[in-house]
Amino acid sequence: MNKFANAKIELRQLLTETLDCLTPGQEIDRIAGSTFKDWQNACQRIQKQMDEETLRVAVVGAIKSGKSTFVNSLFKDDYLKRGAGVVTSIVTRIRRGPYLKANLRFKSWDDVNAEIAQALTLFPQHEWEQEDRQFDIRRQGDREALDRALEKIQSNLLIVDGVRNPNGVLIESYLKGYDRVKDVIASENFSKVYEDDEFGEQKLFVGSDYLAVYLKDVLLEIRDGDMADDVEIADCQGSDSPNPRHLAMIQDYLLRTHLLIYVISSRTGVRQADLRFLSIIKQMGILDNIMFVVNCDFSEHESVEDLKKLVERTKEELAIIKNHSEIYVLSSLYNLFKASFKSMSPKEEKRYSQWQAETAFIELSDAESHRFQADLLSKLGQERYALLLRNNIERLDNISKGLIHWTDIHQDVLNSDADGVAALLDKMNHHQHQMQQVATLVNSTLQGASSKIKQDLKKKVDRFFDARAGSVVKDMLAFIRSYQLSLEPYEAIIETSRFTEVLYLVFQDFRAVVDRQIAEVLHPKIVSFMQAEESRIKTQLETVAKPFSAMVKEAMLEYQEALADKSIWEDKALDQDLIQIDLKSLKSRSNLKLPSVETAMRYSARIKSEAVLRLGFYAAIKVFRKLLKKAEAQQYSRKRNALVDGFKRMKLETERSIRMQFRDYQENIKFQYLFRLTDGLAQQIHTDLLAQFETYLTDTAGLIDLVQRDHKDKEGLKHELHKLGERAREFSHRIGQLRADIHTSMQS
Repeated sequence: MNKFANAKIELRQLLTETLDCLTPGQEIDRIAGSTFKDWQNACQRIQKQMDEETLRVAVVGAIKSGKSTFVNSLFKDDYLKRGAGVVTSIVTRIRRGPYLKANLRFKSWDDVNAEIAQALTLFPQHEWEQEDRQFDIRRQGDREALDRALEKIQSNLLIVDGVRNPNGVLIESYLKGYDRVKDVIASENFSKVYEDDEFGEQKLFVGSDYLAVYLKDVLLEIRDGDMADDVEIADCQGSDSPNPRHLAMIQDYLLRTHLLIYVISSRTGVRQADLRFLSIIKQMGILDNIMFVVNCDFSEHESVEDLKKLVERTKEELAIIKNHSEIYVLSSLYNLFKASFKSMSPKEEKRYSQWQAETAFIELSDAESHRFQADLLSKLGQERYALLLRNNIERLDNISKGLIHWTDIHQDVLNSDADGVAALLDKMNHHQHQMQQVATLVNSTLQGASSKIKQDLKKKVDRFFDARAGSVVKDMLAFIRSYQLSLEPYEAIIETSRFTEVLYLVFQDFRAVVDRQIAEVLHPKIVSFMQAEESRIKTQLETVAKPFSAMVKEAMLEYQEALADKSIWEDKALDQDLIQIDLKSLKSRSNLKLPSVETAMRYSARIKSEAVLRLGFYAAIKVFRKLLKKAEAQQYSRKRNALVDGFKRMKLETERSIRMQFRDYQENIKFQYLFRLTDGLAQQIHTDLLAQFETYLTDTAGLIDLVQRDHKDKEGLKHELHKLGERAREFSHRIGQLRADIHTSMQS
């Protein structure tokens, strides 16, 4: 890790020194024209990219596996709220910063109202609804009416099988938290920052369901811990969250990460929820770069041998998903206690003192913690080089060599007579014209290839999402059609509850089943398809561009040979691959993300209660009212029949909505993601291919004027050019050494 961290420091230092050289004295600046300004801009782009490039590490696992405690132990204090609620869907991101800072980004009012609308679909109490407008939590009358409606419904609407209904909790949380956040949220997404002594305020929001429900994103900056400044650790919501849309949000973040740390509690071992989530990760094609941590509680095990047996069993169970999994066994809570000893509560001090006597456990945990830290830092170091240093080193090398070329040419002109300069300019103009022709050909060819790729993509994406020919939406619709309603879970409440209340529970349960199918089955298939298409786009464009690599190198060699008598150095980098693209890095720089499938899961908002009633439910309710005097058993039977009939209508409406939502989703994938990715890749390949040309494309218009200069002016200018050239050669040498050092580190 130190080698890569030092390499980054050295690269930043080289950038700073290069920028200093590109702001020379007035005399050189006059003859530089726009060349130096272009190089300055290029250096600043590299600096910006290095500042913005972030390596993302996601900490995932089931609820109560100790993820937050584990992340706290990495940063050596209790910064995250431990045991946060399971209703919210927050991914808490943590980075190293100069001081404590918490940036809480809230949902917009539109986001809040849309989510409430989802939870209110087929809500049984309608007297609060306004026919001519949607619910808006900002209106006091709407909040009071909904609050009254919640009070009137049966308790079984909020508690099912001893578990609180997620939709009921969601609505209650929004209503309860409104007064606390109303002054914080603006019409657009709003952020609130807590710094230094106020940092702890963020726990009030994250740790409370009725406040956390309003949050969209949390970013903490912490000055402690061993993480580098460009590493982001994310504490993700439990993978077994009762809300399937939360799982979809976690999946969206995982697609942007470079490393996963999966936490398993030693109290439970590998659970079914773990295997299910790991299977999803595997289907998404992101299982390779994963580290497993068995988070052990010393108090739960009789002996180290007992713990080791659990670890062996864990390895066997994980082998079902991934062979030869590397597992680290450590106590996050013990590590946290040890790091934050001075700030522990009396209860924690007592527990820590008891654990101090467990020497065998401590020795195992300490050894495994050190092994984990070393492996983590090594993985992050290699990833940093692959995604950040490699391309930026080559870009800076092009600038340093361009500066060498520029100073050599100008010195040679100052040492030549008019005839010699004219001959030199003829050669330079001839070969630069050839380079520009190659550049034009490369651009037109890549544009043509991009258009062809987009045409193919359109056909493949349309076929993939086609409800008749494709496998994704077709399978989703088949799942909906084949799903059978079981009335057994509702037997106890059908008789005692109003029909509309039972109907609401049936719909919400059905929607949760459909959402989970989308998150666990449909989304991984989409991700797998997209990854295959991304790889295919990259391969096709690189194949198209490959012949031009040879053409570019040939043009550069001819240029060098033509000017060999003018002290142009031999380029040692021409045997390197001119095209070096990392898709994840490119997407990060372009802020390009696969459209979230979570937005496509909002289909139920299209199912209006009025439309469903019109399809048969309302008539059934009228029948019930006429049958009040009939036998209780007959009324019960009628309710059952109406639910079965109503469920059929519900499935038809859901099918229609699924078709519409995924039709929009497929268009977003094409135009907002794949087409933009194709253009971005083509542009990057074009830039990489022609970056070498920029070294040699010197503005020759002002060179002839140098010959006419006064002898004293020439000598002073030659001296300045020589110093600048020597400095540029020093940069090029240091860059070469940096490249060699990193290559050696990668091989070791």
